[in-house]
Amino acid sequence: MQERAVMNARRLVAVTGLMLALASPTMAGDKDPAAEYEALLEQMMTPQAWLGGRVTESDVELLFAYLKASLAAASQGREVPVPEELNRRAEAIGREFQTHGMLTGLLLLHVLEARTKELVREAQPDREPSIPRP
Repeated sequence: MQERAVMNARRLVAVTGLMLALASPTMAGDKDPAAEYEALLEQMMTPQAWLGGRVTESDVELLFAYLKASLAAASQGREVPVPEELNRRAEAIGREFQTHGMLTGLLLLHVLEARTKELVREAQPDREPSIPRP
């Protein structure tokens, strides 16, 4: 139960951070919001952003210990059950990747929206300001 509360808190922090990051270009004024979204998207796509804080060295050790045991067992025609700890960590990491993927997807949509709006504005013919009729 406590692990779920920690996961929910992490998600809340991630969503809040993304909302603040997305709101800042709007408040910045003259800056190109799409370029800022793209820079943020680029940061979120790095291996450090995906793996940092999610996958630990002990997770890697656990995975490779299982792979080694599986290889040895397979050479003898046996199977090794997946350790419960490996299943638990894989599920936890998967949930965090799911959240990160959702946030990255939202950011990508913001980039696409901003760039599409920019293209639409550029495609509009310059119009003379309308003169109110008496």
